Amino acid sequence: MLKKTFLAGLAVFGLAFTDAQAALSDDDYVEAAWITTRFLGAQRSGQGPNWILDGTNNPTSFLRDSYNGKDVSGGWFDCGDHVMYGQSQGYASYVLALSFAEFTTGFYDLYTGDYTDYKVSKDYSRKGGKPNDIRDLLEELRYEADFWVKAAIDENNFVTVKGNGNQDHMKWVTAGAMSKLGTGDGGEPRQITGNANDGYTPGMAAAMLAVMARIDPVESAREKYLKAAKTAFAYAKKHKGVTNSQGFYESSWWNGIWEDGPFLAATELYRTTKDESYKKEAQKFWDMIDFDKNSFTRFSYSDASPLSYILGEFVFGFNPLGDYAGVQNYLDKMYTDQVDSKGIYNKETGGPGKFSTRTPSGGAFLYALFSKFAKDDSYDEAIEKNVAYLLGDNSNKKSYVVGFDRNGAKAPHRPHHRGYYGNEDAGRDVNSAGNPPEKNKLLGGMIAGDFTSGSHNGSTADWQVNEVCLDLNAPLVGALGYILSKKAPVEKVASDIEVPEEKPDSSDKESINGLRNVNANTFSVLRAQSSITISSAKHIPFQVQVIGLNGKLEETYTSEGASLNVSLKNKGIQIIKVTSKNAMKTFKVNNY
Repeated sequence: MLKKTFLAGLAVFGLAFTDAQAALSDDDYVEAAWITTRFLGAQRSGQGPNWILDGTNNPTSFLRDSYNGKDVSGGWFDCGDHVMYGQSQGYASYVLALSFAEFTTGFYDLYTGDYTDYKVSKDYSRKGGKPNDIRDLLEELRYEADFWVKAAIDENNFVTVKGNGNQDHMKWVTAGAMSKLGTGDGGEPRQITGNANDGYTPGMAAAMLAVMARIDPVESAREKYLKAAKTAFAYAKKHKGVTNSQGFYESSWWNGIWEDGPFLAATELYRTTKDESYKKEAQKFWDMIDFDKNSFTRFSYSDASPLSYILGEFVFGFNPLGDYAGVQNYLDKMYTDQVDSKGIYNKETGGPGKFSTRTPSGGAFLYALFSKFAKDDSYDEAIEKNVAYLLGDNSNKKSYVVGFDRNGAKAPHRPHHRGYYGNEDAGRDVNSAGNPPEKNKLLGGMIAGDFTSGSHNGSTADWQVNEVCLDLNAPLVGALGYILSKKAPVEKVASDIEVPEEKPDSSDKESINGLRNVNANTFSVLRAQSSITISSAKHIPFQVQVIGLNGKLEETYTSEGASLNVSLKNKGIQIIKVTSKNAMKTFKVNNY
């Protein structure tokens, strides 16, 4: 109770807690995870199956995608159109694969990956699905991973984009119908980019494949994914920058920071293979990343540095500030220090074009990842509250997920997504496509959103608000997986494989006797004016260090196990590091 009372005031340790828990039930979160995960199946290019195209005249699409005679069909469309932009797709697929690996028990088996269960039952709601002993997200990930295997042709050829954005945007029809229109209207054969000077996209794809190489239960699949991961990484190492795509994805949006891709690839290859050479590669790319350059901007496909920061610390101990304080400070500058009065991460608020939903979902995902690695549940309430906000637990009862209307939430109904409307008439424009088939109303995509309006924009053409994209859904799916792994985990399904829990890197110089923030709830802290009181739940001796944000040690105190009062001599933000024989914890304190 003391801890909750203290944290309700916020401002000190970077924790966005509020007094009340979100109103959503465990089953509401299960529904949200189901619908946002199945959205991936509505993004399938190629043979599919793509459940949203069921019942149309053209249930498959772009089967002729090829590069230098190599089949590169398949994969996911990145948004509501039919170009495949690997710049955002690589990011999204890695976030989802990493989520599955870290929060496995939070992902359910509710349907069959080929969607035949829905066809048979003629019910595309959650109750129409049939489990098949494979977690649903894994099945969705396999479809994308199999495309990346094709895209990683060799270390000199890697497919980063399929299609031409200007041609693709000519007609408002389903993917299957567009395939037959011809090149000028976005159909086949279409432009394939396979030799761009791009280190980011193949790096993110390699990271995703490396994760798949340790989580897929089928040995032959793991071998296939690992081989492709190594090929994609080899391409990434030979190139720099990001593919530029005709104004749709400008390389300048990355602000010159592309090294996150190969860094994360090397990191995941190391985690999968334990080959020390990948650690050396990771260190090289880590040293190239300018973590301050983006001024702590929010997590997105064009700024993956927050994810690199977390993985760098928890896998290798790469951290310019030392211990976990640096990670917390980095995240808090983006999120906790930018909350509104209700604890919602809203730095990127505003009207159309802000893609505001990225901020709460990205923050929730990053804090979930930090919490899992640090074994620290103190952010859990803030994570849940931000996710619940996006699902309609807000003053406007405004859900940002198409089809999620639990607890009276008002869901979006005019998303900017061609397949949603099922239109195959090339003569109809974006705002005359009609109403969607009933099953498609459960699309599950999260819209870009508008936090300044209490109601939904009803214009399909208004992509600045109503666009749905892979990169929007990915962190939300991850955060939902974390929430369910804590609230209602499914410990085992038949296809699960045992993945050994990673131990801290023994070469980490910042760890104490190899210990890294275990037993994170051992210590509690209470602030009073210009002092803090640290207490040990187990009444064991501990040391307290006060560290400035520049990493300089300012004060050291010791306790024999009783509570210890520490006076804060300097103003501003300071890091409090508490260490005992068997535990370590860091806090961020702002002394006004």
